[in-house]
Amino acid sequence: MRQGELLDGWVELGKQIGALDAQRAELLAERLDMLAQERSLEPGSDEIAFRSMCAEYAAAGHIPPTTAATHITDAWALARMFPETLASLASGAISKRHADVIVAAAPNVSGHPEAARLRGEYEQQVLPFAENDTAARTRTHARGVAAAVHPEGMEEQHRRARSERTVTVKSDGDGMAVLTAILPELLAYAIHDRLTAMADDVTHARPEGQRRPRRSALAKIRAERDAALAQQTPFDPEPPIDLENEFRHSMEKPAPWEKAAAERPTGDAETVPAEGQHFDDFIGDEHFDDVARDDDTVHDSTPMHDGYGALEYDTRTKDQLRADILADLLLTTTPTSVTTTALGSVKATVQITISASTLAGDDDAMAELTGHGPMTPDAARILAGRAGSWDRAFLDPRGMVVETDNYVPTAGMKRFLRARDQHCRFPGCRAPAHRCQIDHNHDHAKGGPTALCNLCLFCTSHHPLKHPDVDARDRWTAKQLDDGVILWTSPLGRTYTDEAPLRVMFV
Repeated sequence: MRQGELLDGWVELGKQIGALDAQRAELLAERLDMLAQERSLEPGSDEIAFRSMCAEYAAAGHIPPTTAATHITDAWALARMFPETLASLASGAISKRHADVIVAAAPNVSGHPEAARLRGEYEQQVLPFAENDTAARTRTHARGVAAAVHPEGMEEQHRRARSERTVTVKSDGDGMAVLTAILPELLAYAIHDRLTAMADDVTHARPEGQRRPRRSALAKIRAERDAALAQQTPFDPEPPIDLENEFRHSMEKPAPWEKAAAERPTGDAETVPAEGQHFDDFIGDEHFDDVARDDDTVHDSTPMHDGYGALEYDTRTKDQLRADILADLLLTTTPTSVTTTALGSVKATVQITISASTLAGDDDAMAELTGHGPMTPDAARILAGRAGSWDRAFLDPRGMVVETDNYVPTAGMKRFLRARDQHCRFPGCRAPAHRCQIDHNHDHAKGGPTALCNLCLFCTSHHPLKHPDVDARDRWTAKQLDDGVILWTSPLGRTYTDEAPLRVMFV
């Protein structure tokens, strides 16, 4: 009974969450309607007004401004173009994920004389499916319906989508990052297939003695099997086991990875355990060993490679091989070596902070990739060895940069600001320093000094929000407080603060 109550409670909460998501969407749609109505007679003011509105919601909701803009436009499309889908979300029949899929997969009928009819026909065919299946399956179904309802529009969408191909990078923590490439599906799958084929070539080229299945994985399978069997009550008690003979017998048997390949069965027929065959033998011989050779092969005593420097023994998994080969292909023109990484070939502009003692090898404190997070000292040293120049920074006891070498009123101030701010100082914005503009918080034309206490970095999206020529209904103000804290005041009179990130890693 309790299990059923838990399930029913979980389902009911999902419905309530859907109803709240629908209310949030309606609020955002209403706000966008209000903005459009206010600016309907003011040509040219829509863009900055929309940007200011998104900034307000981003600061209040502690989300990036681009995310706020996406939420607002998607909410308007859901509430105004697909009202039945919004009603289904409010009733709990579908989730917010289902609603997002329906809106995203809809045919582009903007400007079509029968746009309302086409959207209605699309919604009538997709919504019943969504109410009875997963969001992932709904996406596939919705794409098919969209192509059938408006085939010429689908072709145009694909053509326009191809023009939006891009590559982005996002920090993932622990010194790793997610590199995302938006490509046509055909090219993306072809790239993945080629990386897989190249990884297979590397794996098959390894000496036979340097690979075997992980014993820990096989031990895990045995432990899970034994635990499951232990929970079952046998109808008849098993006879006592002669542990000494059992152990001697197991020692006489060759290890699964030591059996000759010629002893393995061939052919395409599915292999199943023969009557009386031990489950461990079945897994170890025919199935587990094949899987391990593809993805989890290791040298007998060599730790897994961490992605930097040369390899003494190649112990990489297939996923690691794909990643290393991709980096090799992108960072070098001739990827002839499959046992080295391409860190030494990096020619991009990056800012790294590393203490002098770590750079000299006196300690192994973590370095920092500015604006993203920690990185290993070995990787920083490799890049440092190829750096054309260095800027030395002095830190106060809290880890804040307070001075740079060769300080002059222009270049030195810029270096200080880049080191202190690291990114745009609008709350939630992560635009890197090299893409930002230096702003006089108190307008220079009105007496604001060109001093560090009056300067900070703003990106090209948020810098214009405080320009004096912006409509007062959309204009933000920014004031610098002590310790580089920026106090923003929105058009609604609400305040938000952004603190300069501290460099405490090397204290």
